Parts: sequence; C-alpha cells; structure tokens
Amino acid sequence: MKVTIVGMWNSFPNGMEPTSGYLVEQDGVRILIDAGSGIAGHIQKYISIHDLDYIFLSHYHHDHAGDAEAFMLARKVARQLGRVDRNLKIYGPESGTLAKTVRRAKYSTFLPIRAQKIYTIGPFKLEFHRNEHAVETYAIRVTDNNGAVFVHTSDTCYRGSLVRFSFGADLLITDSKLYEGYDGKVEGHMNAEEAGRLASKADAQLTILSNLPHHGEMEVLLDSAKQHPAGNIRLAEAGMTIEI
Repeated sequence: MKVTIVGMWNSFPNGMEPTSGYLVEQDGVRILIDAGSGIAGHIQKYISIHDLDYIFLSHYHHDHAGDAEAFMLARKVARQLGRVDRNLKIYGPESGTLAKTVRRAKYSTFLPIRAQKIYTIGPFKLEFHRNEHAVETYAIRVTDNNGAVFVHTSDTCYRGSLVRFSFGADLLITDSKLYEGYDGKVEGHMNAEEAGRLASKADAQLTILSNLPHHGEMEVLLDSAKQHPAGNIRLAEAGMTIEI
C-alpha cells in the first residue's frame, strides 16, 4: 500500500500546501481519504483527476471536504466528453448538506459510512470509528490484502476506543491541531501529547502528525508527541509518500 500526503494543514491552505487529503494506492486501485481545500489541484501532481473513482470523506468541514464538489465537476466534464464511463463514488456521513448535494449529482454516487459499516474496494477493506467532534465524523482504517494497516484519525479528541480502533497500525496519521496543554476535548481535537499517547498505546509503527496548526513551532508539536514510547513519529509534509 502506498499513501501520499497531498495536504495536511488545518482550517485553510498554507501558501501552496493544501488542507487534509491522503491518496491511497495499490494494484491500480486509488482511494482519496478527505478532499480538503486545494486537494483537487494538488492531487494532479500524482495522478490524473479522472483516474480517481473513490473518495472517502471523514466529515464535511471545509478543510476535509471543501474540494469535493471540484472532484464532482471534474467527473461531470469527463463523462460528458466520454473520457470515462464510471460515476465518482463519494462515501461520507449521512448527516450534512454535502451528502444531499452528492445524491442530487448526475455523475456521482453517494454511499453512507457508519461505525458498523465495512466497504471492500479492490485490495482494500475500510472500517470506521465514530469520533467526538462538532459534526458527525469518522476515523478510517484501511487494510490491504497483504495485511498492511493505515489509520487516519481525522478530527477527534482522545478516546480509549480510538486506541483499540488504531491498534497495530503500520501507519497512523493523526489529528495534531493543538499544542500540549490545550484541552482537546473542548474543541474535539487532540493535542500533540495526546497524539503521541495514542501512537504509543496503539503500538503504531509510524505515526505522522497531521491537521497541523498555522501558528507556533512545528518541532514543539513533535517533541510533545515523542514524550511517549512509540515507533517512529514524524511531522506531515505535502508530497510525503509512505509505502507499508
């Protein structure tokens, strides 16, 4: 399984680097997890936008789903020009106006995600964990046919059930919006110390701190996370590619 970090900033793009979006590939199958602001343009550094048939949206805040309609328009154009003959499949929470928008679209298909739902797409099995956040939000666990595991927490505060959901991940990309000392539960986010604690308790092999803030020193986030005994912990970078 190859995972490319297309974007990783919280709230809005940082210069030329987008908000959340993670491209997952294996055996010619491509899945995009989250489609935040700027992702539709930047994903074309790695693949043609017309070669992407599956998008999973953890929730509908703009920094995780702001470019969903751009992908839908790209598929509409491709269908009208005869470049592809497949609908774009968009998976996401049932609550929210974007779900209604996708359902009305002619060349896109909406499929709901729920905590008890499992989808199999090519070599991938996708499972979901209901997070604590301001809107209906899910962490996503992707397992390939070789047993490699990638978990994206999306936006969430720290929970014991999230440890269990993430356990044994080869790659854990975790919400790290807040610096240590901030109460993540109030905002529905994890601080960096909690992200490191999750990585340690989940026994993750590689943890990437993502959903990064636009203020402060990023190395301070990293140092906070590394307080806990864990595998390799790194800061997310746009264009970073991980093979697991």
